[in-house]
Amino acid sequence: MAVTVRLGRHEVRVTAQRLTQEGFSRFGSVVSNPHPEIVPSTSSSTSSSTSSSTFSSTSTSTSSLPANAVSANQGSAIQYRHVARIRTLYDQAPSGVAAEPIMSMFVCSARQLSRSDDDDQDTFAVRVLERHPFTTQTFSPLSSTAHTYLVIVAPSLPPSPERDGHLPVPAAAEVHGHGSSGDVLPGRGLPDLRALRAFVATDAQAVTYGAGTWHAPMVVLGRTGTTLDFVVSQFANGVAVEDCQLADVEEGVEVRVPRGMQGVENARRASMARL
Repeated sequence: MAVTVRLGRHEVRVTAQRLTQEGFSRFGSVVSNPHPEIVPSTSSSTSSSTSSSTFSSTSTSTSSLPANAVSANQGSAIQYRHVARIRTLYDQAPSGVAAEPIMSMFVCSARQLSRSDDDDQDTFAVRVLERHPFTTQTFSPLSSTAHTYLVIVAPSLPPSPERDGHLPVPAAAEVHGHGSSGDVLPGRGLPDLRALRAFVATDAQAVTYGAGTWHAPMVVLGRTGTTLDFVVSQFANGVAVEDCQLADVEEGVEVRVPRGMQGVENARRASMARL
């Protein structure tokens, strides 16, 4: 369940970019294998799952592994720790109702895009944005018949008591852009549509939306009849206005998706090239 706020007409057109952690950092986290070309050596024989181990690579030195990489499972795995910040802020929810971790599965059909006046792009009309003010939300794709998806996000406007004063948010978000523990929170305002951003992700990338981040419901790219499945992890307490807040967009907000990003092989090659 959710509460809905209606927004007026806006004329906004943005072009989707490829999803990277750098581009997405103000909205949350991107989770993917940072070094798919490096694998743990199966010849290692250690008795402890956290013992040091060797790694094999054809193109990258193991010295380039990030500091959060450790050997695991008797040397047969690399564990990358703390790949996303998972948070619950329900202790600040006005209802006082306790939240619990929720894991669900979404089977998402590919959306049909409209032709634009540019032969190299198609268009998706954004009609609704949502946020979960007291929890992060992680979408982890599973192997399916579609392989790319669109991530649409927007920062928050400054607070306006007349428009958003009835929406509960964490106390830390009352001061726009600052969190109680030094973490940035989006603020209590409605979505800033003129600062909307869009990204194309592959099924090798999971995404975590930061608590309170305005985002579009899942938009899967692909042929008609294909789907992309997601395991979704978040917290919830069953109080509609605290779990999910919706903002309806009348019309005029469009995301243009380059056709070269919609193809499976093109998207995967580009993802690998960035790693």
